Amino acid sequence: MLVSIITVTYNAQENLEQTMQSVFDQTYPDIEYILIDGGSIDGTIDIIRQHESQLALWLSETDQGIYDAMNKGIRLAKGELIGMINAGDYYEPNAVEQVVEAYKQHPDCGIFHGNINMLNEDGSFFKLKKANPDLNDFYQGMSIYHPTLFARRPVYEQNGLYAIDFKIAADFDWILRNHIAGTPFFYIDQVIANFKQGGYSVINKADANVECRAILYKNGYKKETVEPLFKKWNATHRKQQLLDAGYALVRKLFSDKIANKMARYITNKQAKNNKTGFFALIKV
Repeated sequence: MLVSIITVTYNAQENLEQTMQSVFDQTYPDIEYILIDGGSIDGTIDIIRQHESQLALWLSETDQGIYDAMNKGIRLAKGELIGMINAGDYYEPNAVEQVVEAYKQHPDCGIFHGNINMLNEDGSFFKLKKANPDLNDFYQGMSIYHPTLFARRPVYEQNGLYAIDFKIAADFDWILRNHIAGTPFFYIDQVIANFKQGGYSVINKADANVECRAILYKNGYKKETVEPLFKKWNATHRKQQLLDAGYALVRKLFSDKIANKMARYITNKQAKNNKTGFFALIKV
């Protein structure tokens, strides 16, 4: 079974190589790898050309943002399953194999997803995030991690592509639309991908919250539900800023090796106990 993987890039020469290698090194062999570049002017195109023989296809042209580039890749993809991994993020070596195995066991499902490791900007471990398999409260915030997500082709054909009028949170809109439409999701309780913090949606978190509020209204949620959530998201964002500052201080006081061990130990323990704390998963 063919699996399509799409990477969208723009001026990503510092991070692209690791992302591409994580696709080339997959234990599952039948992969169609597509690169969609937004007209990079750094060394990104040179890196793509170095690996051209390992790509199914690539293109470089201006676009209307990251989700427009993703839509281009989806339209070109031929695989039964379609996954996306952006420059700077990377898959675990058996990520695709795990997803394909889940698909074989649950062919009635349309979207497959799993857990993700959050990394510091230098690539060191920060915390583990486990997806929430209960989608009944998905409207409360993104609890499915896009770099781990693989969708069957008919899901895009039936429920549409990403809405490019949302520049930061169109993945939240797309997943929410599919949940409302009744698309069956399957949660894989394994780490699928690694995400390096500092991405566009993280840097622009306040703007992302505004988009998420608009997405809820677009999908039929009422003011009495949306506005309290929006206040909660903003409060959580302020809390997260304080926690991030505290973690940065820990990394200054201790060596990276010790700080990373502390983070891994605490997040693993909290994930098992479903508790929150200094290094814990904070939704939205």
